[in-house]
Amino acid sequence: MGAVEVWEHNLLEQMETIAVLRRSFPIVAIDTEFSGFLRITPRRAPEEERYGDLKYNADNLRVIQLGITLFDASGNRPLPQPTWQINFSDFDPEVDPCSPESIRLLENSGIDMQRHRREGVSSVRCGALLREKLFGGGAACSFVTFHGAYDVGYLMKMLTGGRPLPETLPEFITTARDMFGGRLYDVKFMARFCHGLLGGQLGLMKLADLLEVEADGVAHQAGFDSLVTGLTFYEMHKRWAVQDQRDSMILYGFESTCHKIKHGSSPFSPRRFIMPLPMMRHPCAFPSQCFVGGGFDGVPLLPPATPHIKWVRPVPVYGCFPNFVASL
Repeated sequence: MGAVEVWEHNLLEQMETIAVLRRSFPIVAIDTEFSGFLRITPRRAPEEERYGDLKYNADNLRVIQLGITLFDASGNRPLPQPTWQINFSDFDPEVDPCSPESIRLLENSGIDMQRHRREGVSSVRCGALLREKLFGGGAACSFVTFHGAYDVGYLMKMLTGGRPLPETLPEFITTARDMFGGRLYDVKFMARFCHGLLGGQLGLMKLADLLEVEADGVAHQAGFDSLVTGLTFYEMHKRWAVQDQRDSMILYGFESTCHKIKHGSSPFSPRRFIMPLPMMRHPCAFPSQCFVGGGFDGVPLLPPATPHIKWVRPVPVYGCFPNFVASL
């Protein structure tokens, strides 16, 4: 089951499909592929230095793909296709700065840069549609990433029409909180609290292998990586449970600043926050059956997990709305 390839010719049709399906499948796993790194961050760099490198890279480089996979609260996915891979036209390999090693990796994974230039989508146009179809309309979604700071950065750049990222790390985290309504989860951070996952030090594919997650596709393509991110998230939840107060709005690598912003202990002035974009909404204020505390107690993300499940191979579960999806 491959991803729906989204190009300029089918962008509007597929964004309308996502807008309809997200009401029944409101948990969104995302991944981005981009043109590499101009600055490489040292492993033990402080958070502000990490953010300075992220901002420099995202401001000066181009997004190449965005992967979106939809789930419901039980881990079901819509039929016939749960995953979309949006292919962007922004990157010109002839003139744009890039990391050659990253471009070779993406091309070896099957990404055709020349086709992207000919048939791909403008990231600015896609960002305007995402504001309306995925973030607008009043339906609250939760978002799942893996090591997601760069995914958040490139998505933020799209949603703001290509504007540079905020100047400081607290501004970035606050903007992300407003953008995602406080319902953002980073699987790499969550793995720190799961026994046997090596403190969150594994990459996505090694973590998925350890959890015996199965999916068909090619790594380093955004659609497949978003699918694996979502499946890994649900497998972790089955065994260890998601805890909203602990897990939401904490990006791996920026944990200290995220905790300060989340718990209101940051000296950052609220008057300087970048406000949410038009059509973005916070989650509806229904009481949560799963989570207690945290800044946003919206609709439950997931049903309570069983206290302990043995190491078993997960059985893929697909959506239960075939007639509804077939009518689209």
